Amino acid sequence: MFERLRKTAADTVTEIAGHRGFTRDIKATIAGGDQEAAEAFRTGTVAAALTTRGRDARGEEISDYVGKVLAADDGNADRLRWLHRRR
Repeated sequence: MFERLRKTAADTVTEIAGHRGFTRDIKATIAGGDQEAAEAFRTGTVAAALTTRGRDARGEEISDYVGKVLAADDGNADRLRWLHRRR
């Protein structure tokens, strides 16, 4: 029982940490002047990491952002590279 609880807690911490890093990347992109990112992303770290609604909203925001960037940049996806996080 304790092992299962420990594993669940570790998974939750990992999920929150991953979304926290992604939220930092979003904020840095917005600070760099990416208007499409400023318009698309609204879901906070905790909601995205811990709720089904937040997870789904974050997914929709990513999809919306990709569509906006591709439309604004005539199909060029260079600005989307930051989405491919490897950490």
